[in-house]
Parts: sequence; C-alpha cells; structure tokens
Amino acid sequence: MRLVGRQLAIMKVLWEYGEASVAQVKERLPVAPPLAYSTISTVLSRMERKGLVTHHRADRVYVYRPAVSQDQAGQTMVGEMVRRICDGSPSQLVNHLLESDQVDSKELKRIKKLIEAHEARLNKNLGKSP
Repeated sequence: MRLVGRQLAIMKVLWEYGEASVAQVKERLPVAPPLAYSTISTVLSRMERKGLVTHHRADRVYVYRPAVSQDQAGQTMVGEMVRRICDGSPSQLVNHLLESDQVDSKELKRIKKLIEAHEARLNKNLGKSP
C-alpha cells in the first residue's frame, strides 16, 4: 500500500473523522489550492478499487470510510521505506531518524520506552524472562 499526496491527505481526513462524504472531505482537506469536488471523487473511487476505502449510501450521497487503519498504513509504509531506502535494515532507518533534527530528548525517552516494551513482548513470546 502506497499512500502519497492526495491519497494520504484524504486518508488523514477519513482517519480523523471516521467517515465523510466527498463534500465533507473537500471542506476538511488542508490543501492549497483546494481540490475540486470531481478530483476528490475520482481519487476516492480509485482508492476504493485499491481496497483503501469503502463507501455506503446515505440518502443520495456516498459516505466513505477507511478500510485500513492508520496503524496498518503506517506499518506498511515504514516497511516499504526500510526495504527501499535502508536495504532492509530497520536499524538504518532508526539511525537516520536519530541523526535528524526531529528527535529531542523528550522524544528520545519515548523511543527508549517503546524499545523496552518491544523487547519485553519479544522475550515474552520467546518464553524468556527479562
């Protein structure tokens, strides 16, 4: 699953609101210049064919909702990034992130806690004690 540009912006609206009509997506989409109604409708139709969204009818309006969660999409996109950019090495991705200006001491503490929790889950699954 590859979400970029318009698709990602639309999915973020659907993840935030749960479901939305084309008009509601257009209203809530934080892009400049605003996308045309027909463009959003076309993108949503294509996304539905890819299995990213589903729709139901409410009166005469199609209401779309995400078919994949934000976590599922994030995990898939990170996996693709690791394969394509980091030659399959998650540690390279972590290293790039840590060397960027995006990780302050507060974020680093959160990352350490996430790593500790992940290690604990792995040890539990392997039957080892910490």
